Amino acid sequence: MKKIVALLLLVCVMLSGCGNWLNGSYSSVEPHTEPSNQNERPVISVSNYKELRAALVSLVESGAESGILSNLYPVADRARIDVPTAVRDICENNPYAAYAVEEIQYDFGSNGGRNAISVQITYLQNRMQTDKIQRVTTLEQLQSIVSEHLDACDAGVVLYFNNPEQVDYAQMVADYALLYPQRVMESPEVTVNLYPEQGEEQIVELKFTYRTSRQVLRNLQKQVELAFASASQKVAGPWTDTEKAQRLYDFLMERYDYNIQASITPAYSLLLHGVGDNQAFAMVYAAMCRQADVNCEVVTGTHLGEPWVWNAIQIDGTFYHLDLLRCEEENGFRLYSRDEMGDYVWDYSAYPNVQAENS
Repeated sequence: MKKIVALLLLVCVMLSGCGNWLNGSYSSVEPHTEPSNQNERPVISVSNYKELRAALVSLVESGAESGILSNLYPVADRARIDVPTAVRDICENNPYAAYAVEEIQYDFGSNGGRNAISVQITYLQNRMQTDKIQRVTTLEQLQSIVSEHLDACDAGVVLYFNNPEQVDYAQMVADYALLYPQRVMESPEVTVNLYPEQGEEQIVELKFTYRTSRQVLRNLQKQVELAFASASQKVAGPWTDTEKAQRLYDFLMERYDYNIQASITPAYSLLLHGVGDNQAFAMVYAAMCRQADVNCEVVTGTHLGEPWVWNAIQIDGTFYHLDLLRCEEENGFRLYSRDEMGDYVWDYSAYPNVQAENS
């Protein structure tokens, strides 16, 4: 008999898939006698597997470190089979447990004369505060929350995503940085961790890694905001969209004798130091246009076979192309029709509005 018990315990240990989450014993559970000024452990009654699993999930999702389950099973020993199964299931499939739990220990015994299961939960460092995990149910909510943390130059965000879709988080961040260079000073490297890796519900941990410190990035933001405010003043008044487009072109191109090269802080380097490449010009100009209520897109493609970025701007219902660096070479602001873009190649399907207006 002793050999059988030892074998069963060995199998339980080998089934571990979430740290040391499966750690049960069969010692007596003393009645709860903590001093009255301390938080009492919750007591939850369970009489079957469904209730047992729900009770364990409740403890984990509330961030409880311990609890007592009153064992009301018709056959009390059945709980000895259900508990390790429920613990394994939760640690593998419940998002909060997969993300935050290091170990779940349990003891079978009695509490106040009744059969009971004492549960102790150990959480991974810095992951216990489940109230800091933000719940999202739609892609729009996801984009909104991620953008808020990018604007704040945060190191990341943890989300509970109901009905998760196949989301390219790195692309989402890159797209936002391209659209809002006045907010995102440096497009971070994105690391994505999913808990569990598969499932209808997941905790998504996004980590943003910058080469520039958060304090410096916030200072750069303030300086870029002032430059954008100056650009807004340039187009304040009853100007037409064409006039706004040209005045913003003048504001940007007359600012410096530019050094054409890439930078990890494109908006700041362009507006404050006169350093930028074709993408920096296009993204900053488009953001200034949108701020002035002029519809302007950033187009990515090639020019003369080389990777290139420029703008498509809508004037009186029609989209025209605008390459700021080409204009500078050709002595001034000019909008180009699609027929004049023979040296450029881009994915027409990615810019349907541009194509529709010029076909």
